[in-house]
Amino acid sequence: MLGLTFAFLGLVSASARVIGWLLVAAALAALLHPVVGVLARRMPRGVALAIVVLAALGLTVAIAYAVVDDIVSQLGDLQRAVPSAARELERSHRFGEAAREMHLAERAKAFVDELPERLRGGDVQSAIRSAATRGVAFLATGVLTIFFLIHGPRLLAAAVRQLPAGRRDDVRRIGMAVYRRWWLYITGTLTMATMAGLVAYGCASAIDAPGKAPLALWMALLSAIPVVGVVLGALPLILLAATTASWQGSVGVTVVLLGWQVFEAVVLQRRVEESSLHIGPFVTLAVAMIGLEMYGIGGALVALVATVLAAAILDEVAGHGPQSSSASVTSGE
Repeated sequence: MLGLTFAFLGLVSASARVIGWLLVAAALAALLHPVVGVLARRMPRGVALAIVVLAALGLTVAIAYAVVDDIVSQLGDLQRAVPSAARELERSHRFGEAAREMHLAERAKAFVDELPERLRGGDVQSAIRSAATRGVAFLATGVLTIFFLIHGPRLLAAAVRQLPAGRRDDVRRIGMAVYRRWWLYITGTLTMATMAGLVAYGCASAIDAPGKAPLALWMALLSAIPVVGVVLGALPLILLAATTASWQGSVGVTVVLLGWQVFEAVVLQRRVEESSLHIGPFVTLAVAMIGLEMYGIGGALVALVATVLAAAILDEVAGHGPQSSSASVTSGE
């Protein structure tokens, strides 16, 4: 057993990249599966699958073309502007003492210097080594996503048939409830992240701040963390607004971003959690930071997806989910 354990750990370590492709493909297929199902009611499933895959591919290419180039070109401007803004705050009469005690200029420079690495994931050497295989990764993930869309339901059904007959109905019921809650939480979170990024981009454009695309991306990424994500994501933009814009512009940006934080926490996040599940900010912050540190944006998203899935499974198995509660009420009646 000890030898098999070491062999298994070595296999997992050597196959980490392929396992990552499988996880990303499975998550993408799970997100796209309901769309394929809706279209399949009106046309052959093969045609529906082709439409969804081509639409997803076209949307990905369009976003990459529109956003990635801006991010790369604007990162240099952001790396110069943020430390300069922090130094101006350290020299100001109102906030200078507090900014100097916080070593704001030093921390701001470290943040923007590490920002490309954090968005990319890993160190520069790892990024250079992985650049050659990035095209292979996209191709493999796309093929695996199509495979899971075609054969995923049959694979899951075959797995359920391996269980004792008396447990299959419970497993199907719990599995459907977990999938529904996971899908609602992930799609709701991605929608809120996109909206937060657009709000940040609009604010940055209004004050003509440098690095609008990287600031919007950072805002969108951190907004996936409930309660505190928008605040953390908005801090660089608020700092720039306070030093590069007029006082009316800086106040307006701060009000808009804080207002969005309140609206998201009170209205949007609550609606998402009412239909799915509640995950506290500490858990999402921890897994997002770990994933971001190890594998960049993709790692943060995969870590969040896996955490939501695990939380939904635990909640349903423990009998706290809405499906479990309704089933227990029905059996009691």
